[in-house]
Amino acid sequence: MNTTSSDLVRRRYATGDISLLDDDIIWSVLDTFPEGGGYVGRHAVAERFFPAVRTHFTEYVTTPETFPTDGANVATTGLYRVRTTLGKTGEIAFAHFWTIRNGKIVAFHQVADTAALRDLRAVQETES
Repeated sequence: MNTTSSDLVRRRYATGDISLLDDDIIWSVLDTFPEGGGYVGRHAVAERFFPAVRTHFTEYVTTPETFPTDGANVATTGLYRVRTTLGKTGEIAFAHFWTIRNGKIVAFHQVADTAALRDLRAVQETES
């Protein structure tokens, strides 16, 4: 079966399978997002980024909605549905940009609605 770039990204969302990431992936997240910045390598993404992000939320669900694809490049848009550690819930719009090479995800770039995130976090910081 020939797996397309879009299929690979869809599988990543559905399963969270870290093995779909290249060993040397470039992972880039907005600096204004919790634990934002750049990460290099599958280990850094799995062992540093995701565990750190989860400390800010008790629920964090990524729901992709669109998957426009141009060969090795896939753009997804969707919503993060989150609950902060103080129980505040919200939705944050995102766009993810993926690059696929040789059946692996070699690059990821995230942008998100930082105003919505700031509003959720402002409530959390005020109440703590």
